[in-house]
Amino acid sequence: MDQVITLDNISRDSFYNDYVKPGRPLRIRKATAAWKALKIWNADYFKSIEGDLKLAAKNADVASGKRETLYLSEYVSLLEEHERQLRDGKCPPQPLYLHDVPIFHLLPSLVQDIEPFPLELLPKWYWKNWHNYIQFFMGATGSLTPLHFDTLYTHNLFFQVAGRKKFILIPGNQKAMCYIKGWRWSDFDPARPDYERFPEAKGLTLVEVVLEPGDVLYIPSGMLHQVHGLSYSISFNIDWHTPRSAGKGVFSLFEGAPRKNIYYNSLILLGVGLKVPPKIIFPYYKSYLNYIS
Repeated sequence: MDQVITLDNISRDSFYNDYVKPGRPLRIRKATAAWKALKIWNADYFKSIEGDLKLAAKNADVASGKRETLYLSEYVSLLEEHERQLRDGKCPPQPLYLHDVPIFHLLPSLVQDIEPFPLELLPKWYWKNWHNYIQFFMGATGSLTPLHFDTLYTHNLFFQVAGRKKFILIPGNQKAMCYIKGWRWSDFDPARPDYERFPEAKGLTLVEVVLEPGDVLYIPSGMLHQVHGLSYSISFNIDWHTPRSAGKGVFSLFEGAPRKNIYYNSLILLGVGLKVPPKIIFPYYKSYLNYIS
């Protein structure tokens, strides 16, 4: 597999001209190394700030969408037990996965742990309330998000806070060779390719990257990705649009996208394209954070 380009820093102009416009993925190494979150986001911390918060965690088959609701402290204890059994040489079943959770709406105090935030990587329309668009992930060693593309054709900034994750990326223009079912999930497993069952996948271009704490990964609009938890892991991402990707999202209606996708993409196109202020758009867009979950 090829490797994602890795840089230690990048200017805003270079990011947009050299990566966003041509749709090239990028890893920015240790971009958030100064965050307090990298030091304090651990099991004890999340137990201490729970406040009787219940969350919906997905089962090991993330694409199924099946969930179980439990207290955050219960979930953290579940992960701790799973990791303990692994260290003891056992093979426990894969636990639930806290996946795509709008955690900063539920626990707004967490925002102070991820500053200064690299706003220069986002379109200016998102700057004022950037944390509104964050989705959170916490999972065990062995967690897996199957191959898919982000449902609205958004760009994706992925932030690794604790632990390690491996991404396998496939260019969006090769989607037809990925055996998509429904709208965005793929039956093909690039980590264990079965070319007898999926012969067209032989022509895919696979790119791999491993994220360490403090790393940021840029995933272009439409790029397919499979995500592997290499350890106990905490991370989050922001889905965001440029006018071009939002327009592509609107026209995805003609590719079979769910009609609700068109609604959300149209809202963001009004914002990033026609400069309708976020305070007007977000109350209508907010439900997307649960829709994607």
